[in-house]
Amino acid sequence: MQHLATAPSKEDGLLRRLANISIFYKILIANSAIVVIGAVAGTTLTLQLSDNVDSMLEFVLVFALIGTLVSVVVNWLVLRATFQPLDELERTVDQVRQGNFSVRASKPDFGDPNIDALSQTMNGMLDTVERYRAQLHSLSMQVVNAQEEERKRIARELHDDTAQVLTAQLLRLKTMEAVGQKLDPQDLGQLIEMTAEALEDVRHMAHELRPPSIDDLGLHASVESLAAQFRDRFSIPIEYRLQGSKRRLPSGVEIAMYRIIQEALTNVAKHSNAASAIVTIGNDDQSVWAIVEDRGDGFEPGSIDRSDGSGLGLFGMQERTALFNGKLKIDSSPGRGTRVDVRIPLPEPSTMNSSISTPEVAQ
Repeated sequence: MQHLATAPSKEDGLLRRLANISIFYKILIANSAIVVIGAVAGTTLTLQLSDNVDSMLEFVLVFALIGTLVSVVVNWLVLRATFQPLDELERTVDQVRQGNFSVRASKPDFGDPNIDALSQTMNGMLDTVERYRAQLHSLSMQVVNAQEEERKRIARELHDDTAQVLTAQLLRLKTMEAVGQKLDPQDLGQLIEMTAEALEDVRHMAHELRPPSIDDLGLHASVESLAAQFRDRFSIPIEYRLQGSKRRLPSGVEIAMYRIIQEALTNVAKHSNAASAIVTIGNDDQSVWAIVEDRGDGFEPGSIDRSDGSGLGLFGMQERTALFNGKLKIDSSPGRGTRVDVRIPLPEPSTMNSSISTPEVAQ
């Protein structure tokens, strides 16, 4: 009984199909119905009034007026109902313009399939925007947290290493000054060694923040120096290969490529357990590319969860590449190592010289 009570009737199904046809056919059907009904009614009344000429003329005028009014009213009702989704779309766009991205266009019972498809497309677009906004908010928070963690790391290193070494030197010198003690060669050597170590720590931190060689010598020399630093620091043999020339590139491109390679080598050192790695840089008239590959543990690129900050480095690499309309490909699988392949297009040679000295846009 319940199934029979809720089952749609044939009339409901017919009305539903008529409501979902396009506006062209709705207007065509409505006007055709008016014409047919008018023709039948007019013919019938004409036959009945054919003997009375005066009544016939009055009937024609009245019938024409009624037919016109009926046609206008029917078309107005059809068009108003059909274009209701456009009004809904307009209200939705106004809400989005005001910053409300949670609004969605509703689907009326009587509309046009093409307009309904446009509404669904817009709703899908807003769903995508909402997802990207949520991801952007999450990643922005991770970037802020990463910046704060980096600042704490630098402050900790300055306080625990450099500041303590300099404080110890200062106290030692003040003590010697207070007692009138002269520096013997052994004390002088220790002070020189401590000062050199403190200076080296400061230089190391400054190099991590901004390598001076990137401005003075360019990308190739900086990456070659970076590979040497990773060899010394992490005891990982890193081979550097050059394809093409060592010509200077636009400043922003050089910084972006350097940071991508730096992040890739950092991942090799911290996560891959690789015995060795290879860094290859090349360029031609159209683009510059770099490949960082290792034979370490590898991973599943699709398994990286950015919500906990573990994929922030990969996200930064992707964003730097996209900033210059480049392409980044990460090929990795467990037990087979990782290959990071990045390619960035170069501007036309006529504009490259003027862009080399411009401030970089990617730090």
